Amino acid sequence: MEQKQKVLIIGRHENMLASVTAMLTQHNYQAVGRQSNEEAFAAFRSDVFDAVIIGGGVDTTSRTLFHTEFPKINSEAIIIDGHPQSVLQDLRHALASR
Repeated sequence: MEQKQKVLIIGRHENMLASVTAMLTQHNYQAVGRQSNEEAFAAFRSDVFDAVIIGGGVDTTSRTLFHTEFPKINSEAIIIDGHPQSVLQDLRHALASR
């Protein structure tokens, strides 16, 4: 059995974060949602993720921090600036083009 790909979703809006996390779980991803920078960094340091989706409400400073620091922790993880309407397609495309 193939192992599910792990995805960390970072978003500031609780309902949207829960919705995207549930949708990715339904599409056979192991999805973990986090709201704060601290929670996101703790999750990223404690597990190996295939991809990170940075969602709505995440400010430019935090986005830059994730794009700069996450590759230092796991250079293999793909980082996607996502939008709820295209996140599944964007994720599939990014992981397929590895």
